[in-house]
Amino acid sequence: MLPSRMASLPAFLRMNSDLRRLNAEKIVEFSRQTAAAALWKGPFLALGNAKVESKFADYRTYFYEGKEVDRQVHLGFDLAVTKMIPVKAGNDGKVVFADFLGIYGNCIVIDHGMGVQSLYGHLSSMEVKPGDMVKRGQQIGRSGMTGLAGGDHLHFSIQVQGHPVNPVEWWDPHWIEDRVARKLREAR
Repeated sequence: MLPSRMASLPAFLRMNSDLRRLNAEKIVEFSRQTAAAALWKGPFLALGNAKVESKFADYRTYFYEGKEVDRQVHLGFDLAVTKMIPVKAGNDGKVVFADFLGIYGNCIVIDHGMGVQSLYGHLSSMEVKPGDMVKRGQQIGRSGMTGLAGGDHLHFSIQVQGHPVNPVEWWDPHWIEDRVARKLREAR
C-alpha cells in the first residue's frame, strides 16, 4: 500500500524509484571520500535489543488500488527498539555526511577507511557533523522516522566502495577475522 501521506501515485513513484536511485548515486559519491587505511577494528556494533523490521535484500512490492505499481529491494536493516533510541557508531571512523538524504531522511554516513562506510538513516536527531572522528559505540544521534519511514526505527547499512553489502557479516567477529582482518595482515 502507498503511505497515507503520499498525495498521488506519480509522486510516490518519483520518490520511491527516482529519489531512491539518486540517493544510491550520492552514496557512491561518499565512497570517494574514503581513507586509504582502515580506521576500524573488529566487528561492527549492531543496535542492541532491536527488533528486525526488515532485513538486507528484502523484496518490497507496492500496491495502489489493488494493482502492483512498484518493486524495490531493501538494501539495509531496519531496526526498531523504542522511539528516539540512542544510535551509536558501529565502529571507529570519520563522518563524511550528516544531513537530510531523501528516502533516508536525517542521515549520517561514517567512513571506516579502505572503502568501508556505514549509513544510519531516518534519524530524529544527529549529534555529529562532517569531519568529526567517532569511536565505536559513541552516540551519533537518535532513531526516528524522517524520510520515507513508516515508524520510528534505524535504517542501518554497510557499503563497500559505495555498494551495499549484508551488515550481518560485519557484525560477526568470526567473519571479520577470517574474511578481512587475516587477509589484511597477510597482505602486509
